[in-house]
Amino acid sequence: MSKSVLVSEYFGRQKFVPNDEISAITGAMINNLMFDEPVPKEKLAEITLEEEFDDLTEPKDQLIKMTKKKFVDSFFENGTIRLGTFRDFAQSENNEIGDKSEGSLIVVGRDSQMTGFARIASGFNNFVFCTYIGKPDPELIQNFEYDDYYIINDPEGFANAIADRLACPTIYRSGCLYRTNKVLVGTPPPNFDFYSLSAELRNLVNKSQYFIKPLKFKPQREYRFIWELDEDVDDPFVFNCPEAIKYCSRGDQ
Repeated sequence: MSKSVLVSEYFGRQKFVPNDEISAITGAMINNLMFDEPVPKEKLAEITLEEEFDDLTEPKDQLIKMTKKKFVDSFFENGTIRLGTFRDFAQSENNEIGDKSEGSLIVVGRDSQMTGFARIASGFNNFVFCTYIGKPDPELIQNFEYDDYYIINDPEGFANAIADRLACPTIYRSGCLYRTNKVLVGTPPPNFDFYSLSAELRNLVNKSQYFIKPLKFKPQREYRFIWELDEDVDDPFVFNCPEAIKYCSRGDQ
């Protein structure tokens, strides 16, 4: 089973560190400052708390998949779907799709006695399907080099249909939050080993780590589906899932 995580920096504090101190410490990490020196206000990190994602699981507006007309037709004919990967997004040359920071962030996990800080890259074993919350934006569709879209009327049914095809029971889905800094603060599971430098450091925080994006992508209003596999995946996966069709409708209907 491969759920690899790259850890470039990790350290702990033997106490519960409050949010303002976390902002200073992670600001120092981002700006390569000394931890024992005051961090200027303009270099304090913007932190995101796990609980800010609590009401983002269900989209508050219409959910659409922007793509090219030939792929819309193929979906409704055969259930053809293309799932992306974080590696693929990081390498894309398209300004709207490409995100070299995909899967990379600073995670901070804390309990009553300990706080751990880690700079990680993860999500290598995830398939990803990106959608848009709201009415179609012609300018954004054009920026993506697309010309059509379809509507996902039942996100849960859609996600489960694909999971069944992949034989993958682990599904994450949420709207994304857009931040100046990708710093997520959360609570690790009980009895978490703060002293072990391993792939388990991704569990300093929960699944929300996959739904923070740089501020420049905010106009995308992304709602993301993720299927977590037991092995790493590099390349996008195109397959037919006709069971997913019934949860969707064409954009012109």
